[in-house]
Amino acid sequence: MIIAGIDEAGYGPMLGPLVVSASVFRVPDGADANLWKQLSPLVVRKPVDGRIAVNDSKKIYKRRKGLQTLEEGLLPFLSARHDGTPRDLRGLLRQVARRGKARPDAYLDDYPWYRGQNIKLPVDTFSGLVDKRGKQLLEKMEESGIEFLGLAAIPVEVVEFNRGISEYDNKAKVSFKAVGGLLKRVWRQFPDERVDVMIDRQGGRTRYSRLLFDSISPRGIHIDEQGEEASSYRLTRRKNGTGSPPEFRVSFAKGSEEKNLCVALSSMLAKYLRELHMLVFNRYWSAHEEKLKPTAGYVLDARRFLEDTEDLRSRLKTDPGLLIRSR
Repeated sequence: MIIAGIDEAGYGPMLGPLVVSASVFRVPDGADANLWKQLSPLVVRKPVDGRIAVNDSKKIYKRRKGLQTLEEGLLPFLSARHDGTPRDLRGLLRQVARRGKARPDAYLDDYPWYRGQNIKLPVDTFSGLVDKRGKQLLEKMEESGIEFLGLAAIPVEVVEFNRGISEYDNKAKVSFKAVGGLLKRVWRQFPDERVDVMIDRQGGRTRYSRLLFDSISPRGIHIDEQGEEASSYRLTRRKNGTGSPPEFRVSFAKGSEEKNLCVALSSMLAKYLRELHMLVFNRYWSAHEEKLKPTAGYVLDARRFLEDTEDLRSRLKTDPGLLIRSR
């Protein structure tokens, strides 16, 4: 059975990318799909020395403490999958970014603050420690009959984000386009296996059947429930042979990052990628104005940053269409 989770980071900011991510595992049919339980005591919810902490990125990452806890929870999974930690941001993007036929990191060079830039990984921990935990994780998964099939992400940078706003006039639809893109990949990758996908609830939306149909075009959609806490759907495939196609279930739930390790891990990748983009972004501006206070890109602080950089942006002839989200 395939289990997957999808989540995003950077939905609300004015600056920097929205990132939507997915994680995918294969577990034995009939096995407990609670991966925290299956991978215990190595994988835990709270950072503890010698353990791998996976949870909602808001609970794992604290800006004042840097990226250490995020890296020590997320990167062992990539190390286990790819036999080593990615050595830099562009290498990480080549592993996880899904951007159609374009080179996964090519979009960076469309922006002056990313162009020709990179950042060594990990930022706030040690690759040796990450790789050691990655080997421990691989052993634990093999022992439990669990296969980690990988992580994927769609970074939606400002130009693409604004183009989506122009097309849909709706920020939630821009986000769901990326969600749908990752969901469609899972749909296509595993046509012969039962699949269960959990996605964090998208804003206040409770009805998703039309969005699912537009994203995937299944043969049919059965609505199991649609409510304030959760919405669940079974998508049917077109028959290919004599037997019935396996079930493909998609659920949207409030707080799914705390209920489902796949969603939590996706939230951590999305947050990590966004924070790495913002690190490179802030280095660009501070190289031009040393005393400039960095920004996380969220609305109030972004307005402060834009005010602080007004003269600098004028001197650099910065295109606001590359910098500022339209919504």
